[in-house]
Amino acid sequence: MKHLRNEKGIALVMVLILSLIALAIVAALVYLVTQGTKFSGEFKRYETAREAGLGGAEIAGALVHNRGEMDILGLGLTNSCSCGDPDVVGDNTFSDGTAIPAGDPYECLCAKLCDPTYTGATYNWGVCTDGTTFDPTTGADMTFPLTGLGGITYTVDAKIINTTLGNSDLSGEDLGGTSVVSSTAGVIPTPPAPYLYRIEINSQNNASVLERSRLSVLYAY
Repeated sequence: MKHLRNEKGIALVMVLILSLIALAIVAALVYLVTQGTKFSGEFKRYETAREAGLGGAEIAGALVHNRGEMDILGLGLTNSCSCGDPDVVGDNTFSDGTAIPAGDPYECLCAKLCDPTYTGATYNWGVCTDGTTFDPTTGADMTFPLTGLGGITYTVDAKIINTTLGNSDLSGEDLGGTSVVSSTAGVIPTPPAPYLYRIEINSQNNASVLERSRLSVLYAY
Protein backbone atom coordinates (compact mmCIF):
# COMPACT_ATOMS: atom_id res chain seq x y z
CA MET A 1 0.00 0.00 0.00
CA LYS A 2 2.92 2.29 0.77
CA HIS A 3 4.33 1.81 -2.73
CA LEU A 4 0.94 2.24 -4.36
CA ARG A 5 0.38 5.59 -2.67
CA ASN A 6 3.83 6.86 -3.59
CA GLU A 7 3.40 9.83 -6.00
CA LYS A 8 7.05 10.28 -6.86
CA GLY A 9 7.58 10.70 -10.62
CA ILE A 10 3.98 11.74 -11.39
CA ALA A 11 5.20 15.11 -12.63
CA LEU A 12 7.44 13.39 -15.18
CA VAL A 13 4.53 11.27 -16.42
CA MET A 14 2.29 14.34 -16.77
CA VAL A 15 5.04 16.22 -18.64
CA LEU A 16 5.45 13.29 -21.04
CA ILE A 17 1.70 13.10 -21.66
CA LEU A 18 1.42 16.85 -22.25
CA SER A 19 4.49 16.75 -24.52
CA LEU A 20 2.89 13.97 -26.56
CA ILE A 21 -0.31 15.99 -26.92
CA ALA A 22 1.66 19.10 -27.93
CA LEU A 23 3.68 17.06 -30.44
CA ALA A 24 0.48 15.68 -31.98
CA ILE A 25 -0.97 19.21 -32.30
CA VAL A 26 2.22 20.54 -33.90
CA ALA A 27 2.35 17.58 -36.32
CA ALA A 28 -1.28 18.20 -37.30
CA LEU A 29 -0.57 21.90 -37.90
CA VAL A 30 2.50 21.11 -40.02
CA TYR A 31 0.45 18.61 -42.05
CA LEU A 32 -2.33 21.15 -42.64
CA VAL A 33 0.13 23.85 -43.71
CA THR A 34 1.93 21.43 -46.03
CA GLN A 35 -1.31 20.21 -47.60
CA GLY A 36 -2.56 23.78 -47.96
CA THR A 37 0.62 24.76 -49.80
CA LYS A 38 0.32 21.68 -52.01
CA PHE A 39 -3.33 22.36 -52.87
CA SER A 40 -2.55 26.03 -53.51
CA GLY A 41 0.21 25.06 -55.97
CA GLU A 42 -2.05 22.54 -57.72
CA PHE A 43 -4.86 25.08 -58.02
CA LYS A 44 -2.42 27.67 -59.40
CA ARG A 45 -1.21 25.20 -62.03
CA TYR A 46 -4.78 24.28 -62.99
CA GLU A 47 -5.96 27.91 -63.05
CA THR A 48 -3.13 28.88 -65.41
CA ALA A 49 -3.95 25.97 -67.73
CA ARG A 50 -7.66 26.84 -67.51
CA GLU A 51 -6.95 30.40 -68.61
CA ALA A 52 -5.14 29.03 -71.66
CA GLY A 53 -8.17 26.80 -72.32
CA LEU A 54 -10.52 29.79 -72.11
CA GLY A 55 -8.37 31.59 -74.65
CA GLY A 56 -8.62 28.52 -76.87
CA ALA A 57 -12.41 28.53 -76.47
CA GLU A 58 -12.55 32.16 -77.65
CA ILE A 59 -10.51 31.31 -80.75
CA ALA A 60 -12.61 28.20 -81.45
CA GLY A 61 -15.78 30.29 -81.19
CA ALA A 62 -14.34 32.80 -83.64
CA LEU A 63 -13.50 29.93 -86.02
CA VAL A 64 -17.14 28.81 -86.00
CA HIS A 65 -18.40 32.37 -86.38
CA ASN A 66 -16.08 32.97 -89.36
CA ARG A 67 -17.18 29.67 -90.96
CA GLY A 68 -13.69 28.18 -90.81
CA GLU A 69 -11.53 31.22 -91.54
CA MET A 70 -8.91 31.87 -88.85
CA ASP A 71 -5.68 33.18 -90.34
CA ILE A 72 -3.79 33.69 -87.08
CA LEU A 73 -1.07 31.94 -85.11
CA GLY A 74 0.16 30.26 -88.26
CA LEU A 75 -2.94 28.07 -88.47
CA GLY A 76 -3.21 28.58 -92.20
CA LEU A 77 -7.01 28.52 -92.12
CA THR A 78 -7.44 31.17 -94.79
CA ASN A 79 -10.61 29.85 -96.46
CA SER A 80 -14.22 29.74 -95.32
CA CYS A 81 -17.05 27.29 -95.89
CA SER A 82 -20.14 27.78 -98.00
CA CYS A 83 -22.63 25.42 -96.47
CA GLY A 84 -25.10 25.22 -99.34
CA ASP A 85 -28.54 23.77 -98.75
CA PRO A 86 -28.89 22.86 -95.04
CA ASP A 87 -31.13 19.96 -96.02
CA VAL A 88 -28.43 18.43 -98.23
CA VAL A 89 -25.49 16.75 -96.50
CA GLY A 90 -22.08 16.99 -98.13
CA ASP A 91 -22.76 19.79 -100.64
CA ASN A 92 -20.21 22.04 -98.92
CA THR A 93 -17.73 24.12 -100.91
CA PHE A 94 -15.37 27.00 -100.24
CA SER A 95 -17.10 30.37 -99.90
CA ASP A 96 -15.93 31.35 -103.40
CA GLY A 97 -17.81 28.37 -104.83
CA THR A 98 -14.78 26.19 -105.64
CA ALA A 99 -14.85 22.53 -104.66
CA ILE A 100 -12.95 21.34 -101.59
CA PRO A 101 -10.17 18.93 -102.70
CA ALA A 102 -10.29 15.41 -101.28
CA GLY A 103 -8.07 15.12 -98.23
CA ASP A 104 -8.01 18.88 -97.62
CA PRO A 105 -8.45 19.74 -93.89
CA TYR A 106 -11.46 21.85 -94.87
CA GLU A 107 -13.24 18.74 -96.11
CA CYS A 108 -13.72 17.64 -92.50
CA LEU A 109 -13.96 21.12 -90.99
CA CYS A 110 -16.71 22.25 -93.38
CA ALA A 111 -18.61 19.01 -92.73
CA LYS A 112 -18.54 19.79 -89.00
CA LEU A 113 -19.54 23.41 -89.49
CA CYS A 114 -22.31 22.79 -92.01
CA ASP A 115 -23.73 19.29 -91.54
CA PRO A 116 -25.43 17.69 -88.53
CA THR A 117 -23.39 14.94 -86.92
CA TYR A 118 -26.17 12.41 -87.45
CA THR A 119 -29.32 12.19 -89.52
CA GLY A 120 -31.24 9.54 -87.66
CA ALA A 121 -28.67 6.75 -87.28
CA THR A 122 -26.62 7.88 -90.30
CA TYR A 123 -23.22 9.37 -89.50
CA ASN A 124 -22.58 12.38 -91.75
CA TRP A 125 -18.93 13.12 -90.99
CA GLY A 126 -17.38 10.15 -92.74
CA VAL A 127 -14.45 12.27 -93.96
CA CYS A 128 -13.47 13.07 -90.36
CA THR A 129 -11.08 10.73 -88.57
CA ASP A 130 -12.20 10.23 -84.96
CA GLY A 131 -14.79 12.94 -85.55
CA THR A 132 -16.88 12.38 -82.44
CA THR A 133 -14.30 11.09 -79.94
CA PHE A 134 -14.28 13.20 -76.80
CA ASP A 135 -10.47 13.50 -76.72
CA PRO A 136 -9.64 16.81 -78.46
CA THR A 137 -6.01 15.78 -78.95
CA THR A 138 -7.17 13.05 -81.36
CA GLY A 139 -8.19 14.49 -84.71
CA ALA A 140 -8.17 18.09 -83.45
CA ASP A 141 -9.66 20.74 -85.72
CA MET A 142 -7.18 23.32 -84.40
CA THR A 143 -3.88 23.00 -82.53
CA PHE A 144 -1.97 26.12 -81.55
CA PRO A 145 0.39 27.43 -78.83
CA LEU A 146 -0.45 30.11 -76.26
CA THR A 147 2.37 31.70 -74.25
CA GLY A 148 1.73 33.02 -70.76
CA LEU A 149 3.75 34.79 -68.08
CA GLY A 150 7.33 33.66 -67.68
CA GLY A 151 7.44 32.34 -71.22
CA ILE A 152 5.43 29.22 -70.32
CA THR A 153 3.88 27.79 -73.48
CA TYR A 154 0.62 25.85 -73.52
CA THR A 155 -0.56 23.69 -76.39
CA VAL A 156 -4.29 24.12 -76.99
CA ASP A 157 -6.32 21.58 -78.97
CA ALA A 158 -9.89 22.37 -80.06
CA LYS A 159 -12.30 19.92 -81.65
CA ILE A 160 -15.95 20.08 -82.70
CA ILE A 161 -17.58 16.79 -81.70
CA ASN A 162 -21.26 17.51 -82.35
CA THR A 163 -23.33 19.84 -84.55
CA THR A 164 -27.06 20.47 -84.39
CA LEU A 165 -28.59 22.35 -87.32
CA GLY A 166 -30.42 25.65 -87.05
CA ASN A 167 -31.28 28.44 -89.44
CA SER A 168 -29.59 31.49 -87.91
CA ASP A 169 -27.21 33.47 -90.12
CA LEU A 170 -27.17 30.78 -92.80
CA SER A 171 -30.51 30.32 -94.54
CA GLY A 172 -31.36 33.96 -95.23
CA GLU A 173 -34.90 32.81 -95.94
CA ASP A 174 -37.93 35.03 -95.40
CA LEU A 175 -41.60 34.35 -95.93
CA GLY A 176 -43.10 36.87 -98.35
CA GLY A 177 -46.52 38.41 -97.99
CA THR A 178 -48.27 40.12 -95.14
CA SER A 179 -48.89 38.95 -91.64
CA VAL A 180 -52.29 38.05 -90.23
CA VAL A 181 -52.79 41.34 -88.40
CA SER A 182 -50.79 43.89 -90.30
CA SER A 183 -47.38 44.39 -91.81
CA THR A 184 -45.54 47.45 -93.01
CA ALA A 185 -42.59 45.58 -94.46
CA GLY A 186 -44.54 42.77 -96.10
CA VAL A 187 -41.99 40.23 -94.81
CA ILE A 188 -42.28 37.66 -92.04
CA PRO A 189 -38.81 36.61 -90.90
CA THR A 190 -38.09 32.96 -90.23
CA PRO A 191 -38.08 32.29 -86.46
CA PRO A 192 -34.39 32.06 -85.49
CA ALA A 193 -33.01 28.74 -84.29
CA PRO A 194 -29.25 28.77 -83.74
CA TYR A 195 -26.80 26.13 -84.86
CA LEU A 196 -25.37 24.41 -81.78
CA TYR A 197 -21.78 23.20 -81.65
CA ARG A 198 -20.20 21.18 -78.87
CA ILE A 199 -16.47 21.90 -78.75
CA GLU A 200 -13.92 20.09 -76.57
CA ILE A 201 -10.85 22.09 -75.48
CA ASN A 202 -7.61 20.68 -74.05
CA SER A 203 -4.78 22.93 -72.84
CA GLN A 204 -1.51 21.60 -71.44
CA ASN A 205 1.84 22.99 -70.40
CA ASN A 206 4.47 21.69 -72.80
CA ALA A 207 6.94 21.21 -69.94
CA SER A 208 4.65 19.58 -67.36
CA VAL A 209 1.78 17.12 -67.75
CA LEU A 210 0.49 18.27 -64.34
CA GLU A 211 -0.60 21.63 -65.79
CA ARG A 212 -3.57 20.53 -67.86
CA SER A 213 -7.19 21.63 -68.31
CA ARG A 214 -10.20 20.24 -70.19
CA LEU A 215 -13.22 22.34 -71.13
CA SER A 216 -16.51 21.50 -72.85
CA VAL A 217 -18.04 24.43 -74.74
CA LEU A 218 -21.55 24.76 -76.16
CA TYR A 219 -21.49 27.44 -78.85
CA ALA A 220 -24.71 28.80 -80.33
CA TYR A 221 -24.43 30.46 -83.75
